[in-house]
Amino acid sequence: MKPTIVANGVKLSRRLREYVSSRLSLALDRKHYSIQALKVRISDQNGPRGGIDKQCQIQLTLNGLPTVVITEKGSDIAAMVDQAAHRAAHAIERLLARTRSIAHTKYLAPTLEPAVI
Repeated sequence: MKPTIVANGVKLSRRLREYVSSRLSLALDRKHYSIQALKVRISDQNGPRGGIDKQCQIQLTLNGLPTVVITEKGSDIAAMVDQAAHRAAHAIERLLARTRSIAHTKYLAPTLEPAVI
């Protein structure tokens, strides 16, 4: 699973791109079977003015499930990616557990048959 990394207003070095890719693969490795596409957008909201204005958005497209979008803001790109990757893994875990729970109760629900007298 190779993420598509888009930088808007931020210069991402090759090393930082590799870090983003490796961090996401570590966080999402167990869940990769259900991920169709992974897009990471890193942007600078205020431009050169500085401050806590950088944003990392991770968009996960899953097989047969709703799209998961995680947004994290901060001043350090690596820290934002770490936090967003952790939150994305947790969100997928919850979504898959909820889907399994719904499927489980759907197939185990007792059927009511008319009584034969």
